Amino acid sequence: MNLPLYFRNGIPASELPPDAGLGDGLLETMRLDRGCVPLWYLHRRRLLRSGRVTVESLREVEALLQELGEVPGAARLRLRLAAGAAPSYWDLAVHPLDPREGMQGVRLYLSETRLEATETANPGCKLLQRGLYNRASAELPDSGITVDALLRDRAGRLIETTRCNLLVHLAGDWLTPDLGRCGVRGVMRDWLAERIALHEVDIDRAALEQADELALCNGVRGVLPVVELDGQVLGPAGPETRRLQQLVTEELW
Repeated sequence: MNLPLYFRNGIPASELPPDAGLGDGLLETMRLDRGCVPLWYLHRRRLLRSGRVTVESLREVEALLQELGEVPGAARLRLRLAAGAAPSYWDLAVHPLDPREGMQGVRLYLSETRLEATETANPGCKLLQRGLYNRASAELPDSGITVDALLRDRAGRLIETTRCNLLVHLAGDWLTPDLGRCGVRGVMRDWLAERIALHEVDIDRAALEQADELALCNGVRGVLPVVELDGQVLGPAGPETRRLQQLVTEELW
């Protein structure tokens, strides 16, 4: 089976529109590993939490995922629910994944782009409106899997990066930003929270400077050490970050 593959409503298509061209809808980025999506139950839970899909509407997605059993090794899946004026539809893109990319560490830069807090409970879903994240990425000195932008809300609280959730090891505990107001509640973050003590708290810039270790996580790459912060070298992955990486390797892929 040759990659990348493109599907639209289960039918191969030569081209799919870019995210920015779709306007409204949901976006789900997943890892396919040896023919299955190890974190599908959490992706499924997040999609249902959006209030835009039903159990019945996810059946066609699950049927499509079952057809990917022949894909060898690891792959990155991008699932979109396009909404808006036209009838809603699912599409799925499958791209080969080098599992080693980014594992040695990410250079993290604090972005000036701010997230807006909601007045209602934040479902933590990933939306197709990616303009704000694109603006944050444009602030970076260069591009690639090993560099990322860290976003704050209007009050200055750290929330997330353009692709990952933040993990801060401080005084013996793993902390992660409280996403009750804004931000994407990543599936890897939720998976880790089922296995370790992961405290959701408000985190500011001072906590980054006091931290023993900094890491990022997402459902495609797992746990990635932060090796540089705003140009300051922090060094390779620390022992607590390596423990999380080992946990992912032993239980997921």
